[in-house]
Amino acid sequence: MRKWTQVVRCLIGMWVLMCLAFSTPVWADVAPGDVITKDNWEKIQGLVPDPVLNWIKKGDVLEIGEIPYKPGEYLPPGVRDSLVPNLGKYEVNAEGVIVDSKTGKDPGFITGLPFPKIDPNEPNVGFKIMHNKNYYTYATGCINVPFQVTWIGRSTGKEREIDCQYLTYVLDGEPSQKNRPNPDNIEMNSIIRILAPFDVRGTNVLLLRYRDNRADSNFTYVPSIRRVRRMSPANRSDAFLGTDFCVDDAWGYAGKVNAFEWKIIRKEDQVVPFFPKDPIPLTKTDKPGEWKTVNAGNWQPILGIDKPGYTGSPWFPTNFTWIKRPTYVMECKAKDPYYNYGTQYLWVDAEFYQPTWKVIHDRANSYWKVEWQCQAAFESPDKQVRLLGLGAMIATDDRSDHSCFLWLVHPRNSTVYWEAQDINDYSLAGFQNLCK
Repeated sequence: MRKWTQVVRCLIGMWVLMCLAFSTPVWADVAPGDVITKDNWEKIQGLVPDPVLNWIKKGDVLEIGEIPYKPGEYLPPGVRDSLVPNLGKYEVNAEGVIVDSKTGKDPGFITGLPFPKIDPNEPNVGFKIMHNKNYYTYATGCINVPFQVTWIGRSTGKEREIDCQYLTYVLDGEPSQKNRPNPDNIEMNSIIRILAPFDVRGTNVLLLRYRDNRADSNFTYVPSIRRVRRMSPANRSDAFLGTDFCVDDAWGYAGKVNAFEWKIIRKEDQVVPFFPKDPIPLTKTDKPGEWKTVNAGNWQPILGIDKPGYTGSPWFPTNFTWIKRPTYVMECKAKDPYYNYGTQYLWVDAEFYQPTWKVIHDRANSYWKVEWQCQAAFESPDKQVRLLGLGAMIATDDRSDHSCFLWLVHPRNSTVYWEAQDINDYSLAGFQNLCK
C-alpha cells in the first residue's frame, strides 16, 4: 500500500509540474532587427499594453530598432543642473502638492526636477513622478507648438483635418523665470488655438494652473457668440472638437497632478516608439534665448493608409523606431466624480518621466481607448542644449474603430522653445483679443 501511495504521489507531482510548464508564460523579449507581426506577436507579449498587443494580432507591425543616442541624457539645461541641488529638497503633502521638505510649506520657485531620485516604495511616489513629468516640460521654457490633427476611420479613411497652435507660458521650473512677478502663484499657463478650417477657427482654450491645491482655471472662447466661457475642470475630459482626444490627453497627461490619485503598479521594461530616429537640430532665432526646430531631414510619419501594401490599421505609423525603455506603470483615478474617464493607466519613462502609453477606461471601468505618443530628441549644434519632446500623438478608440493622429514633427511645423512671449496674452482680456 505504501508503495502504491508513493507511486500516486509521484504521478500527481509530475502532473502538477506539467500544468505549471504549460501555464507559466515564457518571458518575451525582442532585439534590434526584429519585426513584430501577427505571426510572432508572442515575442512582444508583456512588453506593450494588452490593447496594443491586440493591434499587432490584427495586423499592425512594429519594427524593433536602435537610436544613436541615450534618451536619459537628453535633459534640458535647467533639469540637468538641478539633479544634485534638488536631492531631498522637496516633498509631497497629503493633497499631492509639492512642499519644502523641512518646513512643509510652499517652497516658492522650483528650478528643474523637484524629485531627481525616485524610490518606488516611498509614500506618494506617484505624485512625485507626475510632478517630474510636468517640470521636465517647464524646463523647456515658454513654447510655441504648431500642430495638425487628422481624423481617420478604418472604413472611412482620412476624414478631415484641423490646424492648431499650442502655447505655454511657464512661471516655474525654468531658471530664467525665477524672478518674474507671480502674485497669483501660477505654475503654468497654456492656450490651444484652432486656426483652420473656417468652421472651427477661433475655438480656443485657456488654462491657468496654480502651484497650490486650487483647481485649474479653464476658459473657452466660443466664436459663434464671441464670448469667453468658464469651463469646469471636468470639461477637460470631454472630446475636443469631435476628435478622439480630450484636452487632458495632451502630452500624455495634461491634468493637474493633485486632481487625481496616483499609484505605481510596477516598474518594467516596455517597448516604446521614437520618431525620428536621429536627433532633430535646434537653431537659434533672432531673439535671445530662443531655439527652434529644424526639420532638415524632411521627417514625416508615414501612416498605414499612405503605405502601399500595408494591411494593418490605416492610422498606424509605419516608420517609427521601437526600442525597450525602463518605465513605471501608473494607475490614475480622477477625484472629480464627473470626470468622463474612469481608471487610466500610464506608462511613464523612468529616466525622463514622459508618458508613452495611456490606456483609458470609461466610468464603468470598461476598456475604451489608448492615447499614445512617440518621443523625439532635439539638440543644438554644440550639443549643449538637449531635450526630449514629442514627435506625434495618437488617440485610438477601439470601440469606434477610429483614430486621430496629431502631427508635430512634420515639414510644415517648427516648434520654438524658450520663446519670448507676452504674459498679458494669458489674461482674460489678452486671451479674448488673441482669439479675434
